[in-house]
Amino acid sequence: MAKFNIKTPSLDRRDFIAAGVAAAAALQASGTLYGQDSRLAFAAPSQAQEDAGEWATIACSHGCGTRCMNKVLVKDGVVVRQKTDDTHEDSIECPQQRGCLRGRALYESQMGADRLKYPMKRKSWTPEDPHGDLRGKEGYERISWDEALDIVAGQLKKAYTEVGPKAVYTPGCLSGGYIRPLLNACGGYLGVSDTISFGTHTFRGGKLGHSSTTVSDRMDMIENAENIVLLGNNPGWGSNGNPSYNFREARDRGAQFYFIGPSYNVSANMLDAEWIPAKPGTDTALLLGVAHEMLRLDEEQGNMVDWDFLHTYCVGFDEESMPEDAVLTENFKGYVLGEYDGVPKTAQWASAITGTPVESITVLAEAMGKQHATIFSHGYASARCNGAEDLPQMIMTIAAMGGHFGKPGHACGNYFVDRCGTGGDAILTVGTDGTEALEPVELEPLCDPALVPDPDHPDYVNALEMWDAVITGKYTNSGRRGAIPPEPATCDIRFIYGSRDNTIRATPNANRMVEALRTVDFFLVQHIFATASAPYADVILPVLADFEHDIALEYGDQDREGFLMFTPIGETPYEAKSDRWIAEQLLERLGYNPKDVYPYSEEQRYFNYLASSMIMDEQGEYSPLITITEEDICEMGVEGQPQQGVVDLSTLREQGIYQVKRSFGDGYTHIAYADFIADPEANPVNSNSSKFEIYCQDKGDKLTEVARAGETYKPYPTYHEVVGDEGYPLLMFSTHYPRSACSDFDNVRTLREAFDSPVTMNAVDAAAVGVQTGDAVLVSSPYGKILRPVAVSQFVVPGAVDVPNGAWPDFNEEGIDVGGCPNTLYGGAPKGMEVSGYNNVSVKVEKWTGAPIQPDYMRQLVIEAE
Repeated sequence: MAKFNIKTPSLDRRDFIAAGVAAAAALQASGTLYGQDSRLAFAAPSQAQEDAGEWATIACSHGCGTRCMNKVLVKDGVVVRQKTDDTHEDSIECPQQRGCLRGRALYESQMGADRLKYPMKRKSWTPEDPHGDLRGKEGYERISWDEALDIVAGQLKKAYTEVGPKAVYTPGCLSGGYIRPLLNACGGYLGVSDTISFGTHTFRGGKLGHSSTTVSDRMDMIENAENIVLLGNNPGWGSNGNPSYNFREARDRGAQFYFIGPSYNVSANMLDAEWIPAKPGTDTALLLGVAHEMLRLDEEQGNMVDWDFLHTYCVGFDEESMPEDAVLTENFKGYVLGEYDGVPKTAQWASAITGTPVESITVLAEAMGKQHATIFSHGYASARCNGAEDLPQMIMTIAAMGGHFGKPGHACGNYFVDRCGTGGDAILTVGTDGTEALEPVELEPLCDPALVPDPDHPDYVNALEMWDAVITGKYTNSGRRGAIPPEPATCDIRFIYGSRDNTIRATPNANRMVEALRTVDFFLVQHIFATASAPYADVILPVLADFEHDIALEYGDQDREGFLMFTPIGETPYEAKSDRWIAEQLLERLGYNPKDVYPYSEEQRYFNYLASSMIMDEQGEYSPLITITEEDICEMGVEGQPQQGVVDLSTLREQGIYQVKRSFGDGYTHIAYADFIADPEANPVNSNSSKFEIYCQDKGDKLTEVARAGETYKPYPTYHEVVGDEGYPLLMFSTHYPRSACSDFDNVRTLREAFDSPVTMNAVDAAAVGVQTGDAVLVSSPYGKILRPVAVSQFVVPGAVDVPNGAWPDFNEEGIDVGGCPNTLYGGAPKGMEVSGYNNVSVKVEKWTGAPIQPDYMRQLVIEAE
């Protein structure tokens, strides 16, 4: 039996300690996730524990959007304990950067039984015959680094010289940027275009004047917001740290919360939010109904719509405010009133589409009125739906109708993910490695120079087409996220580079990926541990764990008010190497000088990051953050100049964090668009009219130009009906879940045991198929099937099914994914602006009558040489 098969390995000492830490954390959190505090509190260690070793701050560089602090106690090279931020007293002015359950499981996630220890090759693979049909079916043999690198270099050279850049495909994150320069030196590569986390907010074109990420400072929200409307937000599960803390503090100070979404989630419960239920993918229709209600209420009682704001700072709401470049004589108000299509977008009209009660639409309209200091905070899940192209403009329009920009307590945008959900220029900035100031070295590509991609005409495969492109060699190129009009294109994929990603989990149509992988010459996996993609690899390269080397400042989205510095905990006990080392070794074998591609050593890059990191004072001026001495420079073995900052390097290294204490009304307080509101001519926004564009000719033209299925788009936001697949009556959406962050942490057994990741459905839908909580269900789409336990609830809207995000696929002999990965159910041809449609997939649910399903924590993917 091949060693990569699913099994339940025994726990060694390291695993046992890590498992105990994570299990304790899970128990502590079991009440708080649904209760009053979504952040975790941990008992202080005893003095005996403190004396047992040394504490090191470790990297939590995962996809939840926040950067919390986690420390491990290291004794004799073994991690014996983990804790979070206890460097200062906790307060809203200076909150501790507490780690979540996932952060508390960091060590287990990267040092468990599934850790990749040495290079391996699939047993039957040879350069002459890859035996692709055996990928995922056979075991591995251990090989040396020299042999592994020679194989990889040889396959890269073969792909580039025989075909060119379109023979090399990389779907992942490219190892923090180390692999991208390697492949570019060889001649380029074919990448994937996916709307991923941000959905239709990523559209490359259509300048509306408003950014989804431009929000006010958290201190303003806490102090001044009267109403806070959350559209599809769930920081209590998705971003467990301070975003929820900030929202809760606003609630405690009197803010009323409203939550829009297909399920009443833990964050809404924590905030005592009024639920505005809506079916997945119908948010544009809901907000059109809100707009009609605001107009109706304004006409009946006044003081609802901020007409001065609409006519001063916006274009295209009505006939009085049309932009100069308008082609149509239509406007948003006329569309809402039904003047062009004969269909008024009333609350009743919206309710029939969304399932939202008419009274709830009226409540939401009143909350968005001009008489309230309202913050409209959207998540990105609602934009990850088919038919959501107009949603970002629609969100902006509703906020503009209430005048909710540029004033204390008013804002519109994403308030809880990146940089802990607080707006304004970064008080603490992460520096750069310095390479951007160097002249690039011209290198001779391995391929015909005529085949090197033109940077002005980018070539990408859409995520929904990627595996078909591998199999058929045909795809449609629209650039990255609709950058250019669609055009037919061809490729001949020979080499797939899976670098620090879990491709089969992270991309649509996982079933099709298995078929595609078996057609190529070579599939490389380069990772810390065995991912769900790894059993299909021809060669596996083990890389250093995040806490085994300095990666700290590769990640620039730290908290606005806090700066983390990570400390390596020691050398790896295995044969793992850094991504940089692997790239340099491959470059040498391909005939390049690594210094031409990576001019600075890893130590020099790290120093450059530190030396160029800055702190802003309350007057908005930046100066160096870190004091660096001549002794520091000598100790690091780098070149540089001493400098004076506000914290010395040794203190920062010891503490692991530097944080700025805030106060209400301080000089760091930021009101988004306040300058624009004060003087719109001197501070224009990014649009052709220099105002918020409720009618945006540029947006309508560009969306229509790149539309894949022949759709046409108006310059103002409209509703686009999405028709489901026949025979699949339910809509699947996918929530972020406590046990995983994107592709990370689903290998952690203790998190799997604490959170069993059930499919959740409404009691009415469950009764129709004869299931109750605890039963197993088969969830099917036209593209795949998953097998999961079910939880029946009244807190999911009828007609919708919640399949938690992050689960790794695990296909049984019948091709059913018993791991429960929602990406197994995604598929189909791209539509609209090529949004991947992750949150309104047509599915059906059936009661499972086969063999009982095994709990997730009983399975563990381990790959070892035979």
